[in-house]
Amino acid sequence: MTSVAKVVAVIPAYNEGKTVARVVRDLKAVVDEVVVVNDCSKDNTRTEAEDAGAVVVNHEVNGGYDKTIDDGFKKAAELGADIIFTFDADGEHDVADVERIVGPIVRGEADIVLGQRPHTTHWAEKIYMFYTRMRYGITDPLCGFKAYRRSVYDAVGYFDTVQSIGTQLTLEGLRKGFRLALVPIALHARVDDTSRFYARNFRANIKILKVMLRTIL
Repeated sequence: MTSVAKVVAVIPAYNEGKTVARVVRDLKAVVDEVVVVNDCSKDNTRTEAEDAGAVVVNHEVNGGYDKTIDDGFKKAAELGADIIFTFDADGEHDVADVERIVGPIVRGEADIVLGQRPHTTHWAEKIYMFYTRMRYGITDPLCGFKAYRRSVYDAVGYFDTVQSIGTQLTLEGLRKGFRLALVPIALHARVDDTSRFYARNFRANIKILKVMLRTIL
């Protein structure tokens, strides 16, 4: 990727030892730094990420998705990132989409870019999507592939305080007047669903509905 901006990828990881090394190596070919936040994994996620060349932040206690992303952004800011994007550790996202996600920020067209998946899993996602589409024009707020200009993070002052499944920085940024772009992305089958931060079940749908209620304010 050709850019005068420093681009840093943040990867939340919990028990992603099977895939994280490949994801890190693929990303390192197109970005300046890769930060993996190992959320107290029980497998070899840490060593796989380190051996692949990532900057690894380790949690001694499992903090969940939002805490993991928040710590990843703090580290990316310490590394001098101008553009920060989140990317899944499980092989679900395609590195070929990185330039398309980061591009609108590099070209000065947007400050926040959200990946838009071809399909979703939970019925609660569809309810949340209806709300964000009506209020913000966002079709898919819960995609884990999002990019931000560093100034968005600096202006908000934090990534997450309400357990928003990674949506709070986007919504707070839009309320502050930052510009938005939506980019369709490819979605690959996951290697292993057991490592998800939230599983595909009734409990996950309840969590998403709680997120919607927290972020409506």
